[in-house]
Amino acid sequence: MSKMKLTSTTFARRRSSRAALLFLLALSGVCAGRIAEATGEPQRPADGETKVTTVFLVRHAEKADIPGQDPPLSEAGKQRAEALARLLQSAGVKGVYTSQFLRTQQTAEPLARRLGVTASPVPLSVKPSNPREVTEESIRELTKKVESHAGGAVLIVGHSNSVPEVIRMLGGDAVPKIDESRFDDLFVVTVYAGGRAKVVHLKYGSTD
Repeated sequence: MSKMKLTSTTFARRRSSRAALLFLLALSGVCAGRIAEATGEPQRPADGETKVTTVFLVRHAEKADIPGQDPPLSEAGKQRAEALARLLQSAGVKGVYTSQFLRTQQTAEPLARRLGVTASPVPLSVKPSNPREVTEESIRELTKKVESHAGGAVLIVGHSNSVPEVIRMLGGDAVPKIDESRFDDLFVVTVYAGGRAKVVHLKYGSTD
């Protein structure tokens, strides 16, 4: 009985991942009109001047306990990074950006390898008054990277204190608060003109 239950759960997760992938591909399509229609946004002119950009944002995957300053991914984290690569390999991602920390770079590496692109670190700095808060300048550097891929799709791998701020600066209609104990959040931000963006919150990989 327990074996049958486990098999059914595994199948359900795989089916859910496939459904999520189809949804992500729809969001990152090249036809801005279809994206706008699917998300409830008004249709844009067909002259190509207005471009819709899709940004996938995740927190780094599970990290090892040591070394404490800049730990690599744990085995569970490596599996999650591979799950992210499988999910986004056909989503049209052209740019991959991480922080300067090893755990974000290792989370992005499987997808970057499959796509044949280089994951580019964008250093994050924190406020002297509060080491838990990332500076606005750091977040702006990341959003500039997004702007350089206008009309395309990018992946940003960050941290629980940087991903929400990137979404905020992109104009997201919902800014999440990331649970420090969770690593399965995937945010899909569809960026329109005028500083407006639609945020969709998905889950990926293992939920254990």
